[in-house]
Amino acid sequence: MKLSDAKRLFFGLRAENRVEVCEEHVIGAHPERAYTVDEVISLIRASGIFQDSTDPKYLGERFYWRTKDVTENDVRLVIEFDEDEDGQLILVVSAGERQ
Repeated sequence: MKLSDAKRLFFGLRAENRVEVCEEHVIGAHPERAYTVDEVISLIRASGIFQDSTDPKYLGERFYWRTKDVTENDVRLVIEFDEDEDGQLILVVSAGERQ
């Protein structure tokens, strides 16, 4: 997927609140990062920069949402697109890190 198409999709799905957090990974696998689902949703809604992945193997499949948390730490969330159980398109936060 081209970055421009993914960006349009991201902002459209975000506006429709069609966001899913992969809790098993984002929350459970990295408790040291101290994310909550509510915080991740807030970070998705915050101002930021939407970019393509820097990993060549995931170009056009995974994207980054870069923003800042409430304490001004840089945050990078990994965004993917998938379908929910009803076959509707959603954006998925599959990973995240604070820097």
